[in-house]
Amino acid sequence: MLKSITFLLGFIGIVFFAPTLPPEAIGPYFNGIFPESSPGGTWELEDPMPNETFLDPLRIIPFPNSTDILLLCRLGEVWRVSIETQERQLILDIKDRAFKKGESGTVGIALHPKFGDSTAPDKQEIFIFYRTKPDADVWSELGLNRLSKFKWDAQTETFDEDSEEILFQQFDRSTWHNGGAMFFGPDEFLYISLGDEGVDEYQVDSNQRLDGGFFSGIFRIDVDNDPSRSHPIIRQPIANDTPPAGWGNTYSQGYSIPNDNPWLSPDGNHLEEYYAIGLRSPYGMFYDADTEKIWLSDTGSNKREEINIISKGKNMQWPYMEGTRPSDDHEKPDEIIGEEQPPYYEFERSFTSCIIGGSVYKGTQFPELNGKYLFADYNSDKLMTLTDVNGLSMPEMEVLLPNLGGQPVEIPESPGITGINTMPDGQILITVMGENFAAEGKIFRLIQKADIPEPPAMLSTLGVFTDMENLTTSPGIIPYRTNSPLWSDRALKKRWMAIPNNGAFDTPEEQINFKALEEWDFPEGSVFIKHFDLPITTDPNGEIVKLETRFFIMGKNGKGYGLTYKWNDAGTEAFLQGGRTSKDFEIFEDGQLAFTQTWEYPSRSQCLTCHTDNANYVLGVKTHQLNGDLFYPETGETMNQLAFLNQHNVFRHDIGNPESYLKSHPINDESIDLEVRIRSYLDSNCSSCHRLGGVPMVTLDYRYTLPLELQNMINFPTQSPASNQGNLIVQPGSHETSEIWIRDASLTENRMPPLARNRIDEVYIEALKEWIDSFSADAAAFSELLLYPNPADGWINLRVNDEWSAPFQIKIYALSGKLAHQTSTDLRTIQLDLTNLSQGTYILDISSKEGKEVRKFILR
Repeated sequence: MLKSITFLLGFIGIVFFAPTLPPEAIGPYFNGIFPESSPGGTWELEDPMPNETFLDPLRIIPFPNSTDILLLCRLGEVWRVSIETQERQLILDIKDRAFKKGESGTVGIALHPKFGDSTAPDKQEIFIFYRTKPDADVWSELGLNRLSKFKWDAQTETFDEDSEEILFQQFDRSTWHNGGAMFFGPDEFLYISLGDEGVDEYQVDSNQRLDGGFFSGIFRIDVDNDPSRSHPIIRQPIANDTPPAGWGNTYSQGYSIPNDNPWLSPDGNHLEEYYAIGLRSPYGMFYDADTEKIWLSDTGSNKREEINIISKGKNMQWPYMEGTRPSDDHEKPDEIIGEEQPPYYEFERSFTSCIIGGSVYKGTQFPELNGKYLFADYNSDKLMTLTDVNGLSMPEMEVLLPNLGGQPVEIPESPGITGINTMPDGQILITVMGENFAAEGKIFRLIQKADIPEPPAMLSTLGVFTDMENLTTSPGIIPYRTNSPLWSDRALKKRWMAIPNNGAFDTPEEQINFKALEEWDFPEGSVFIKHFDLPITTDPNGEIVKLETRFFIMGKNGKGYGLTYKWNDAGTEAFLQGGRTSKDFEIFEDGQLAFTQTWEYPSRSQCLTCHTDNANYVLGVKTHQLNGDLFYPETGETMNQLAFLNQHNVFRHDIGNPESYLKSHPINDESIDLEVRIRSYLDSNCSSCHRLGGVPMVTLDYRYTLPLELQNMINFPTQSPASNQGNLIVQPGSHETSEIWIRDASLTENRMPPLARNRIDEVYIEALKEWIDSFSADAAAFSELLLYPNPADGWINLRVNDEWSAPFQIKIYALSGKLAHQTSTDLRTIQLDLTNLSQGTYILDISSKEGKEVRKFILR
């Protein structure tokens, strides 16, 4: 068994004296210098239908001749919704034929352009793209992608589910990358985006070809079959494999081919429906009638996320290119179909990893958004804009919402933004789904709060430093240091905090809510300050230059934001930054140029990539990081930082002797056990994302407060799409094949951490190598039940005996014998959310066919 359970109880030497440092009154937001939320026009969500939820809402389109909307839900439902009257009506229900697992479901919707026109009664149709199979409720990767149309019934004011006319049906061996965005252009042709066949092994079959099936492109068809501008279908699509018996064929029917489609084939050698080619997973597509541009978002594999502007006959280069990065697995074809076109804008997958395209805003309600393309990231729930500025080599990108945390509305559990929809009246409606098909989702409306002014542009005018050269802080600002500092590309750092108080920390509103194992809660208006210096020689005692001074402010509703001030070359003044910038520094050794180092100054949105709502925003100020000594120059004495804060009543309750609490350690302190140093480093550098509720679909948890057995690290397979599939995170005895070592030692796109790291921390990498290689093959074997922590604050973690086989039946009983919670799982490492239970003592009953364990635990 690993020794990590016992490491939590180490002894710490403490000096017990109380230096006198009279507190000084500091108002919230450093005496009002900083605003209550991020400067500029701030955005948030409101709930326009607080009493209504929907299962898996995806797309919204206007309903003609009314103020109503149509809402497409992935289950196979189309709802007519009136926000004005708070009413809804189910007007199409095809749940009986829609397959609902994986990335599948009912994902595309469009109304005929003459829908609602009384002079065109035969055009009252809706077009739906969905995935089906003979038994729609049985799991299988195999399925049929189908485009169908349904007739409107004027008497019932619904679409007749029995009127389905299938336009095409395509056998597909994977549930993934279906796409399904649709619109009718000004030519009244139907455009639909379709992805490739999903998994790597099928990519050759379904990409960069016109003679196969309906995959990897934009398709344009004439659903009105106008012989003056279109002609009949010449070639049928084909399947890349034989479907199971009784499933039906791959075919197309009921539409015509526009005569000006780019790849016509009178001899039937290839499909003529293609309008553009070379797409991977094009979920979002929008036609901007003013500029006649087709905007399309394409989710990447492991290198880039793309936003493309599509035009006829273009090749977007997937899979031999991903963004502007060549593929490692696919060669560029000798003959290119159409004209190659790089992405209009691309992102590293560390910034967005599942891009959700929206629409170009045209309303007058938010004039500052006019002409901007709105889009989101499903995994991080960032809501962003791109400004299409003619003449600029790179469009301007802005983050409106860094995530869905801290919103004044109730957000679904494990949310994901699925659509950004601009309505004719200027409203922006956001669809958000829950964790799975059974979870409730919502329609939200984006609103703008009053403009928030920028803080002073110059650091010297803030009043934080009384001496800019030596960075002497104003009275009342408290210095601190972290035991295991974040690696910041060789930078040296100083840290302070300004906790608002009236001259004494004597009310809960002025005090920190201390927690031994979890993140602390800070008073509103608390300000954290971190200053960065860069050594410009390799000599430890050599010259340094000032880089930046960052501020992190805990604002209203528990929501934080970050700002950075960039120092000038003379080191005499620093200036407030907005967007992301970078600067190169020449680093010398013995008077000779050794290398050039790039320093990246973060944008305000980048601050929230690590300072997440899930991590409670403030990262370094916590028990195990501050449980160490610090010299306080105001008193000339050294004291344990927790004891110092406790002595001055900064905590809401007396925390007692710091010796009883956990302590982390720096990576270079070889007097400390290697495992403790490694886990301290992973906590400070990685756990803001890699924790419970952090990176979607990744269960790795690097928090130092967890025993190693609960971190899903040793002998645990990689889960991130950017990882080398098949590797273990830690392969005992083999650092070369351990994914943690490969990515932490990398400077390419797969590096971890993914942001603000352009140098390798060689000390850590060598220590990590030694740690991994020290493990025996059975290092992670576990032969008992672990319940942690106990007492708990609402979440408990379980590690099941390796000798037991799944499924595991879990029951939680109150002492009265009443069943309070039960579940079943196949996971061996289990995290249970018991925050809905009252404080008290409970009994855990966990069993499998091999045995049963009963444990008592406390919720406090």
